Amino acid sequence: MRCLYFFIGLFVATVCQAQSSAQIRAYIAQYQHIAVEHQNKYGIPAAITMAQGILESGAGLSGLTRKANNHFGIKCGRGWKGGVYKAKDDEPGLSSFRMYSSAEASYEDHARLLLTNKVYAPLFQYSVYDYRNWAYGLKRCGYATAPNYAESLIGFIDAYQLYSLTGGKKLRGGTNRKVVVKKVVKQVPIFEDEKNVVMNDNEASSEQVMVEEVVQKYKVSVNDVRCTILYPGETLADIAKKYSVSTKELLEYNETNQADDFKAGDVVYLDKKKKKYSGALEFYRVKEGDTLYSISQQFGIQLAKLAKMNGKDQYSRVKEGEKIKLK
Repeated sequence: MRCLYFFIGLFVATVCQAQSSAQIRAYIAQYQHIAVEHQNKYGIPAAITMAQGILESGAGLSGLTRKANNHFGIKCGRGWKGGVYKAKDDEPGLSSFRMYSSAEASYEDHARLLLTNKVYAPLFQYSVYDYRNWAYGLKRCGYATAPNYAESLIGFIDAYQLYSLTGGKKLRGGTNRKVVVKKVVKQVPIFEDEKNVVMNDNEASSEQVMVEEVVQKYKVSVNDVRCTILYPGETLADIAKKYSVSTKELLEYNETNQADDFKAGDVVYLDKKKKKYSGALEFYRVKEGDTLYSISQQFGIQLAKLAKMNGKDQYSRVKEGEKIKLK
């Protein structure tokens, strides 16, 4: 199964970290009881369940989640007898996703997937408090194709202290030590060599910093053109699924031929960019590392139009400090 994990905001401002964080916290508050219940019932870490839910459902705001109650992007597959929701995917035509009667049903199906698919069996050797090994284990087991999927999960767990939902601790990276548990009915966290394994809640992990930097940059429109931000672990194909836009159209709207050109934090336009900038700025002062293309992406202006306004061709270099006309 290829994982879909989404993050969609309700922001009217171009940049608004507070609201995005508020939406994530609202999602956690609404569904954490299910995650904790599943930890106690099935042995799946509540922190992992919540992190996957946040990423894959866009904190509950993705189209797939709103229209089909599908919080984990699970496709129909063989044997599915429930409702079907059709949406664009990276595959030709429309793909079939499972439709659920409720969020609870979606969470239950996610747990069933991890419990019954033998490829995920190795995960259950880890303690429910060992979210780092679970995150990297999910990646190794093929839950997602994105190279930094595990880091994305850990980043959200650390940033929103999801480990604390069941009395766990923030775990330090860079160690192969495991969090072990006593063989009792209820798992109790025992941290080996806490000096090397546990970190202070106020100390930011590298994964947390990565996620928070992208959340801070979140945008929903630039120059009155719909857009989104590519999150850690997302691909252009994931954006296509989220918004029911083909990958081919996304490449066209963003004026590139290579899906791999995008990295976490980049703006991805969902419609064609405008011919000129409609905002207050008339000029932009070039900064180190800028290109005409990066400026066109920053302001939602078609590259050819931006170049023509400034008496350049699309491949012209720009110099630091140079003034670029935006309208």
